Amino acid sequence: MNHVKSHSVYAVYGVVVAPPGVAALDSVLEGQAHSSDSGNSEAPRVQLFTVGGEEHVILATGYAKLEPNEYRSVPSLVISAQWDATLREYVDNLGLLVQSGPCWFFIHDVS
Repeated sequence: MNHVKSHSVYAVYGVVVAPPGVAALDSVLEGQAHSSDSGNSEAPRVQLFTVGGEEHVILATGYAKLEPNEYRSVPSLVISAQWDATLREYVDNLGLLVQSGPCWFFIHDVS
């Protein structure tokens, strides 16, 4: 059988945390209120990205998918003032250890 690999590249704004139980963390993030439900369209949503299986875990409040043969300058990647506060709140509430960030990370996914 011939397996074709798919490549995706993302710019992700967030924090790398010490790997917790990813399934439990995913459940907590699934339970967060959607911006439209909360009535605050500016409320950032925290998303989970894993790299290398569960070797690296990133909580992110912003991301951009980069298409093949596309480039972006880092200053063109916008940061909302609320992103850091939201990340800090989630990390504190969940008792997670931040290993790096908050900042932009570039993720190359091969699946």
